[in-house]
Amino acid sequence: MKRVIKLSILILISLSVYFIYQETNHKNIKILVLGDSLSLGINSYGIKEYGYVDYYKDYLVKKNKKISINKDYSKKELTIEELKEKIKTTPSLKKELSESHQIILNVGYNDLLYKLSLEQNNKNLNLNKNIKEIESSYQELIKEIDKYYNNSIILIGYPPSNQDDYYKNIGIKKINKILKNTPKSSYIDTYQLLNHKELFFSNPHSYYPNRYGYQAIAKKIIEKTLEKQEII
Repeated sequence: MKRVIKLSILILISLSVYFIYQETNHKNIKILVLGDSLSLGINSYGIKEYGYVDYYKDYLVKKNKKISINKDYSKKELTIEELKEKIKTTPSLKKELSESHQIILNVGYNDLLYKLSLEQNNKNLNLNKNIKEIESSYQELIKEIDKYYNNSIILIGYPPSNQDDYYKNIGIKKINKILKNTPKSSYIDTYQLLNHKELFFSNPHSYYPNRYGYQAIAKKIIEKTLEKQEII
């Protein structure tokens, strides 16, 4: 009798492991990408091409994962405020947030550019004030996302500007610090990652990386997800 009970328990455990594996291996993994030009894969010449999201997807597909990636809410000029308002007012986006297994977010650079354009004659006095405003807006955005999404967010930092612009590069560093300190997130430091300009930027006058740069970002995303045992 005891042998029958033990055998039954063993069969139940085996079946449970099998069905868990089947569910994990065959479910459709939904990834929502919210971002600006970097998330769209804009290359060094301003053309939309293969980006880090695409290389990341290729990796997951090779691992036999069923993937659906939604970039519908990303756009080149996206700002923090615009994204926050879109979440508040767009039911379909709220639904996407709540159903996503993973969110990749990169936003903030356009906010910096806009504020610097308003302060061209007085940047030095107002940069810190502008960064504080961006930080406050960013924290509100994260709170809005947290209403519908409870997992860790992958945050893509910003690479250095190839232009000799002191204030822009200082601003990028400060925005990256905000991203890095965001709770419940995995931060990708592209400022350090893409510091080999000759390798990662085909156009020395462009802010956007080439395919090697996007591949490097995708590799870091893969490392982060493996580290936290998420998705893969």
